[in-house]
Amino acid sequence: MSNSGHETEVNRAPALRISHIVYGRENTGTRVRYFIDPTGKGGPKEIPENVVLKRWRQRKMENHSFHGCRLSPNLWRAIGRAYGNKGDSISKLTPDALEKNREIIRADAAEHHLTVPNADVLHSIISALGPKKLQQILDRHLDPARAEKFGTPDLFLFAKKKSETRVAFYRFVEVKKPKERVSNDQHEEIAFLRSIGIQARILRLIERN
Repeated sequence: MSNSGHETEVNRAPALRISHIVYGRENTGTRVRYFIDPTGKGGPKEIPENVVLKRWRQRKMENHSFHGCRLSPNLWRAIGRAYGNKGDSISKLTPDALEKNREIIRADAAEHHLTVPNADVLHSIISALGPKKLQQILDRHLDPARAEKFGTPDLFLFAKKKSETRVAFYRFVEVKKPKERVSNDQHEEIAFLRSIGIQARILRLIERN
């Protein structure tokens, strides 16, 4: 692993304030499942990304609600396909307008593997980033020279104040099992997001019996 890759993982900011300890490992086909319950006392199990997502949604903070979604590796290319490559124009779209153009993605999904979150969550991602950062991401991911490069983090996690519709704070998170490798593309993407002022990190789970 390069020094830059090492620094990407050891830098654990921004804080998530949820447990990364997991219990009850269960192998199902090629996937691993753990208890969502951070104490491991029982209940449903999920794959690692969903464990983190559901724990985040269960966070408690006065006057805030917690939300999030899983992200497709092709998220930014899907946005470019459905809404164009201009961050400023995309940032002005309402959830209703975003929903209308999701039909383009649904029609292409089987052939091009392009998916985007539901319109409300997509609007939250776009508004959290703002037009400048969105443009920087689109320029990177829509570059034909990067057609075989991926690395988009697994999750977009965010919170809103209960009296407001805007995003109060957010994190992009790459989730890894204890011994799972972080690819060069993933390291580079986290480093890139951080370089333009976006809250992004790797979260490595720790297994306990």
